[in-house]
Amino acid sequence: MPTDPLPPAVILVVDDEGAVNRLVSRYLTHLGYQVVEACSGEEALAIVLRRRPAINLVLSDILMPGMDGVTLASRLLARCPGPSVILMTGVLPDEVERMNVNGQTVPVLRKPLNLDQLQNLLRVTLDGFPDVELDSVYQAG
Repeated sequence: MPTDPLPPAVILVVDDEGAVNRLVSRYLTHLGYQVVEACSGEEALAIVLRRRPAINLVLSDILMPGMDGVTLASRLLARCPGPSVILMTGVLPDEVERMNVNGQTVPVLRKPLNLDQLQNLLRVTLDGFPDVELDSVYQAG
């Protein structure tokens, strides 16, 4: 794992499975992030719109009842400024490492999550590195 300090951030974890939310939230809290949880796209959107706390990054499952993660990402990325978005899934092919949402590249993580890969991707995304850096993140996992 990288030893450089992580960028400070508030991360919203969105998954309709409570166990996934709790596990990911615990890990992110251990890394030093402030974490907020939501169990649906609708709840996540409401939290971001409330702006308290201001959300820096949304880590969302793709497949959820109601508003799915891609729709959530689309609505969030349409806001200016809005939080960064990382999607996670266990159903898309392994080759899918990013998606185009509203003309923006959104990283996609595989479930079960590789925690080293998640940490590296958070660092790259929150530090604002260009898309080219994503390739090294996926190879590191």
